[in-house]
Amino acid sequence: MIDSWLVASILLFVLALCAAVRILPGPTRLDRLVAINVTMTIACTGLFLFAISLGDLLVLDFAILLAVIFFAGTIWSAGKTPEDPA
Repeated sequence: MIDSWLVASILLFVLALCAAVRILPGPTRLDRLVAINVTMTIACTGLFLFAISLGDLLVLDFAILLAVIFFAGTIWSAGKTPEDPA
């Protein structure tokens, strides 16, 4: 029997790879930051679904830790970005 949680997590990891393509060619630093946020949000969601599929709490803990670290990194990076003079 095919586990639907596992299939959903694999599809989310494929979507995360597609979103990661936007990280390097971003014209500005903020575009790259948004691409990293989208990629990591999709990847953490995939990890959550993978943890449900496996029934393993260690994977769930890792996904929560990864989400918190990248959220803190986003806040830190956004604070260091100079504002537009518009």
